[in-house]
Amino acid sequence: MNHNTYTNKTIHKLASKPGLRGKIDAKCFECIYDPFQEGTWRKQVEKCTSLACPLFCVRPKTVDSKEHI
Repeated sequence: MNHNTYTNKTIHKLASKPGLRGKIDAKCFECIYDPFQEGTWRKQVEKCTSLACPLFCVRPKTVDSKEHI
């Protein structure tokens, strides 16, 4: 499977989830995922530094990386 096919299928799969979570995940995947960089798409999204992005505060993060209030 080539990169574009994988990307399109993954975006479609994520965006098809009910609610906003899947749509947010799909947008973050589309924006930042680079298969030639280290880490999974989630790890790459966790390292996002785009503070101006309106989705920055709701981007996918693992439980360990979330700040505890």
